[in-house]
Amino acid sequence: MRFLDLHCDTAGECFLQKKPLYENDLHISLARAACFSQYVQLFAIWIPDEKRGDEAYRYYQSVLDNFRRELAKNDRRIALCTSGKAVSAALDAGKTAAICAVEGGAVLGGQLDRLGALYEDGVRLLTLTWNGLNELGSGCFAKPDGGLSDFGRRVVDAMQNMGMLTDVSHLGARGFWEVADRVNGPFLASHSNAAIVDNPYAAARNLSDRQIEEIVRHKGLIGLNLCADFLGNDGDTGYDAVLRQVVHFLELGAEDCLAFGCDLDGCTVNPVFAGVERIPALFSYLLGHGVPERTLKKLFFDNGCAFLIANLGPVC
Repeated sequence: MRFLDLHCDTAGECFLQKKPLYENDLHISLARAACFSQYVQLFAIWIPDEKRGDEAYRYYQSVLDNFRRELAKNDRRIALCTSGKAVSAALDAGKTAAICAVEGGAVLGGQLDRLGALYEDGVRLLTLTWNGLNELGSGCFAKPDGGLSDFGRRVVDAMQNMGMLTDVSHLGARGFWEVADRVNGPFLASHSNAAIVDNPYAAARNLSDRQIEEIVRHKGLIGLNLCADFLGNDGDTGYDAVLRQVVHFLELGAEDCLAFGCDLDGCTVNPVFAGVERIPALFSYLLGHGVPERTLKKLFFDNGCAFLIANLGPVC
């Protein structure tokens, strides 16, 4: 099967735990991803909320340098892609298509010129906030929710101009609607579920029906997250929980805007999802429980690939 995943934290874990990308005991390794006939993976460099200013930028550079070394070691198997054309070329060559992202606008340290530096580094997606407050605005757990800052609005505008994807996962509700009003074309929530889960963590983090419908209206993209806290309660975080999410998204008209943003190596998942090689079993389960194969092919690959090919890379 083919698989596209909009979010993982594997690059950071390879750096922190000093583990190789090809073969390891993390959720994602290139060796275990060989189960896919085609594979596209967005690798996010997560910036913790406590890292700010130059410290945040230096941390990003360290993780990126390590990730580049891992890519170089495996250049026959994986290619870093900075445009939709490059994604297609990597897949045609039988390689994993890797796209670099940063999770947390604190990486900029309040300096707009660093956005251009990230772009030159090959970063093509920026998640504006993590859970707390940074120079761009308020994350989903920041109180009060101050929305985007003036600097955050300038960053969003600059991202549109240079062709970097705007990611609203982790962003507070006020900031979400400011992005929706500000962005002319599509934007995405790379790893966010629907707010149908009854726990406080999910209530703050997951998307409301109105937010989902707004992303659909923008012809954007939503990556379904496998994090246990965002899927259910008291162990109800496996296949059935994903099925409930998929059914809810489809009821809201998101069939052409839904993908996966599994959050592997960045969260606690149900054991049935603890490894990228377990994804085909999820496909089989959903197929066996009434989701049409045509729809599943969209969710597991086609929607995300079409979105990236259309929206990734230089603005003409």
